Order: sequence, then C-alpha cells, then structure tokens
Amino acid sequence: MKFATLGHLMIKENIRDMPKDWIHDSWIYSPELNVKGTKGHITGLLLTAKEMMESPIEEIRQNILDLAVFIQDEFNVELIQLGALTTSVTSGGKWLADNTSFSGFVNHGDSYTAAVTCQGVMKSLKICHKVPSECTIAVIGAYGIIGEAISKILVPQFNHSILIGRNRHKLKNLRENVKGDFETTTYLSTRKADVILTATSHPTALLSSAHLKENAIVVDVSQPPNLSYAICQKRPDVFRVDGGFVDLPKQIPYQIPALPKGKIFSCVAEVIMQAFENEKKDHVGSIDLHHLKKTEEWAEKYGFTLHEMTNFGVPIKSD
Repeated sequence: MKFATLGHLMIKENIRDMPKDWIHDSWIYSPELNVKGTKGHITGLLLTAKEMMESPIEEIRQNILDLAVFIQDEFNVELIQLGALTTSVTSGGKWLADNTSFSGFVNHGDSYTAAVTCQGVMKSLKICHKVPSECTIAVIGAYGIIGEAISKILVPQFNHSILIGRNRHKLKNLRENVKGDFETTTYLSTRKADVILTATSHPTALLSSAHLKENAIVVDVSQPPNLSYAICQKRPDVFRVDGGFVDLPKQIPYQIPALPKGKIFSCVAEVIMQAFENEKKDHVGSIDLHHLKKTEEWAEKYGFTLHEMTNFGVPIKSD
C-alpha cells in the first residue's frame, strides 16, 4: 500500500532544508521513498502556517485536493496522511475523505501523536521526579483532535486539570466527555500548572514567561511551537519537550528534512505503519481510543519508540 504525507511549511526558512528536486511550483513532493519495501512520498504545500491561516479556506482546500489527486494519479498513492493545518482546514481530514475526486484513504496521524504525547508527559514527569497525582496539568487546545484524546487519557491521572480553548461551546461539549477533577476556561490560565501541554494550530508562539510556573514542564506538540526558543533561553528552569516526535527504528535509515536526526513525526510514523499493515481505512475526525491503542501496538511491532526526547532538536539528558 503506497502512502504519502501531505503537509506544509512551518516558516519560510524551512524551504532551505528541502532538497531542490523536491520543490515543484507551489508544491513539494519527494522522489519515491522505500521504507522496508513499502513505497511512499513526502509532499506538501509551499505555504507557511501563517499563510494558510490568512488564506480563504476554500482556496487552501482546493490546493490540498489538487495535490492529493496529483499524487494519486501520478504516483498511485492509496493512503494520505494530513499534517498540521492540512488536518484543521479539512475538518480533521473528513472533507478530503468525503471528496470523490480522491479515491484513496485518509489518516490525520493524530492517534499515534496523542499516544506518544501522553508517553512524553509521563516520561517528563519521571525525569523531573514528579508524579501526576500531585500535579496540575493545563491542556491548551483541549477540544482539538489531539487535545480531546489527551484530555480523556490524562485528566483522570492528575490531581487537577485546566482545559483551555477559545470556543465556549466546544469546551462545554468537552466537559461531557472527560472524567476527573478539571476546569475549563477560554483564558490562557497556565500559571499554576506543573505541566503544560500545547496542541494548537496557532501560527505563532502563545506562551510567554509570565504564563510559566517555576520548574514547569511544557510538552509542546504544536507546529509551529507554542513556546519559543527565546523564552526557553530566558527560563532555564522550564523543562520543554518537542512533542509529536518518535525515534525511528534502526533498520529504517530515513530522515525527513529539518527534523532532529533519528526522529520522525509520530503522525508520519502512523501512516507508515498503516501502510505496513495494508489497512484500508480512513482515520479522520475525533480520535477513536481503540485505534489509538492499536497504533501503540503497531509501534511496538515495528520498533517506533519514544526513547530520547529533545528540546528544539537537542537531546534532553536524563539522570
């Protein structure tokens, strides 16, 4: 089963990391990749997150559809993984999955991302000698695809949780699906949180130093990051982790440009694993926790692990 990723640039500078033969007019697409016998392509729009947020949604959707149909027809791709804002603007991938012009399958890859993020939170707590039952966690973007799944899994394990989002109606719906001690708010109320988890589609950094408790843990899944490198430099007490990355199996010498060495986005790992499994299904919209668990089983089977965590690509040393 042939796969393709379909993402976009985070910032304009990302284009410098792309091989020149990957760049084609308004799209990026790589030559055919061979991952343990499974073929695929890395593709995307030559637009930044900011440009996508500022463009009409119909225009961006059409660009995504045109690229999806092109790689389907040109490269016989049967399975597409949407990345970052390409998921958001297609209603969690449902719009593309429902479009008859593309006849393949769609996976946003957020199920395994949510699983790896939860692993990253627990691993960070262990490194910092903290236990969740004594901590407060804040989830920014709590009703998003990743945020909702993470909230369902992590809130019951923490002493208290602060679930943050801009839409009051969506927060109200979230309250009906989460168990545990928590509050919801439209404010960026993170100052009392021991752990902050970001899972937003915001095109710029959201968190300032004033939002961070002393010795806070920040697991930053957002692309672009919600906590800037500059703030991390000013606040060495803050333990920040690149969320959404997983270690590549040693037998897969495969590197996406601009990612830390030996790492891959967990959403991309999910689509590769689905292709390995030849599973002909869509995985779009809200995350099915049963499928999330299955992605962890796939990861164990194929050797994708969260072994070494990083902060802006630099390995984090643990005691």
